[in-house]
This record gives sequence, structure tokens and C-alpha cells, in this order.
Amino acid sequence: MPRLSTLSNPTGLVELEKGRLSILLDESSSRLAFSLARLDLSDLLLEPPLNLVIVVRRGNTEERVELGSAWQWDKSYRPLTEIGSDGTWSFRVLLVRPDSAKLVAAAENIRPTGQGNSEAFIALEPADLGQRPWEVEIRELEGRAVLRFSKQVYHSTGEAEADKVFTALVLPEAVRQLAQWVSTNAGALEEEAWAPFKGWLLLHGIEDEPDPDSEEQKDAWLKSVVDAFCERFEFVTALSEARVRGWDE
Repeated sequence: MPRLSTLSNPTGLVELEKGRLSILLDESSSRLAFSLARLDLSDLLLEPPLNLVIVVRRGNTEERVELGSAWQWDKSYRPLTEIGSDGTWSFRVLLVRPDSAKLVAAAENIRPTGQGNSEAFIALEPADLGQRPWEVEIRELEGRAVLRFSKQVYHSTGEAEADKVFTALVLPEAVRQLAQWVSTNAGALEEEAWAPFKGWLLLHGIEDEPDPDSEEQKDAWLKSVVDAFCERFEFVTALSEARVRGWDE
């Protein structure tokens, strides 16, 4: 079929809500693979035939995969041979007429299940870090922080999230670094990209940004953010229960 333009946006293009899709990753072996596990086209009044094309992006690499009919697509794990080993995953889901480059419907910037979505202000991501076990990267334009962990320790995001010790001891520091960045960038929370983090703060009673020129205010604000995060997920309780019951439960 003709190559699809990633910039195509013809009149009448149907935007697929992210809640209609679910994409799974398999990073457990040396070969990366993904599966489009769910695509809900109900109530969209789309007329067949339509084919599914997935544009997979990671870092500076990109790969296109055709999955067949939009109503009976290939749900098996499809290997990715052109995708790099580092960077944030992003999927673009395109519905096109057979033998046509015209887009009928599309979903943009879809993140794999288990790795958060565009609304998440903390995401986990495997990376090649040498002997460094983890690092935090602030992504200003995305309005979030990414906790990059060594893929030599954890092969997938799900594996890292399942480790109570890792999440309890590392995530609070990731949130502290995120809050510290915000506290030194006056007005950051007024940017649209940072709306999810601002909303989370408001939900936990943290309404005002600290004065960037007052170290005392910044320290108090940072403490309130981290305390709210830790209270929300009860990290100490989780660690205490794990010690009593055993780490393998």
C-alpha cells in the first residue's frame, strides 16, 4: 500500500479516544514486540473496509506495522526490528482505506499499558544506564518526569513496579526531584502540559507554588508534596507488611 504521511489530517478525520485502545509490550526477551490487545470502534459509524496501521516510536527510531482489518486485526505479538533500545514508547494508530494513503481515523501518542499515559506525571522506563541503577529525567514539554531504571535489573516496567522495595524507596525521590524542578521554574504549573501535576497537587490540598527566591518556602513545599505522595501510596505500610509476610508473596 502507499506510504502513509504522519502529517496527514484530512477534513472529517475521526479522532479515536485513548480509552478505546490497549497496547501491550513484551520486553522480556532480546526481541521487542507489541500487541494491539483492544480497539473499540463501537458507536463511531465507521464504514468498512478499513485497515489498521500502527506507527511505533521510541526515542529517535520509528517503525510501521500493518495489522489487517480494523475489525479482525492480528492480536498476536508483532516483533519490532527497527526500534531502538532507549527512549519513551509512543504509538500512533491509523485507520485507512485499503490501497489508500488517506486517513479515516487516528489516535495519537498512545502509551503502552503499564507504562502510564500522557496524563501521568511519573512514568517508568527501562534504559541502558551502565552501573547506575536508576535516574530521573524531567521532560518539560511533556509536563512530567520519567524514572529510567536499569534494564539489567528489571526487564520491563511491570517487573519494576512489582518490586515493593524499588517503588517504595525510589518513587518518593523521583517525586521530590520533579517537585524541586517545578519549585525553581516559576509559572511552570500554569503551562497546559503541567495541568495533570497541578491537578494532583490541588487534589491533595497543595494550592500555591512556593516563592522561588525563598529557600524556606521551597523546602516546606517540597516536603508537603513528597509527604502527600507517600501518604497516598502508603509506602511504609507496604514495606512493613512485605517484611512480615515475606518478599515473595
